Amino acid sequence: MDDKVMDLLGKILEDQTETNSQLKELTSQVQKIETKVENDLGYKIKALFDAREVQNEKNDTIINALERIETKIETLQMETTHVRKVK
Repeated sequence: MDDKVMDLLGKILEDQTETNSQLKELTSQVQKIETKVENDLGYKIKALFDAREVQNEKNDTIINALERIETKIETLQMETTHVRKVK
């Protein structure tokens, strides 16, 4: 009976050692993945925000130009209407 118990305890210890080894390996892999995600995605997210800022500035420039064009067109329409009335 003692031999069976000792064999079972030996197998349990062996399995636990293997499980601990696998757990350490998985922990190492998770740390590598976390590092990669922090580095790669961090730069990509920063680049997206920078691109968004550049696009917003460009949109503002275009909107301002359109507003100036709209104002000029309104002025020209009023002048054209005035000239038509005078003829």
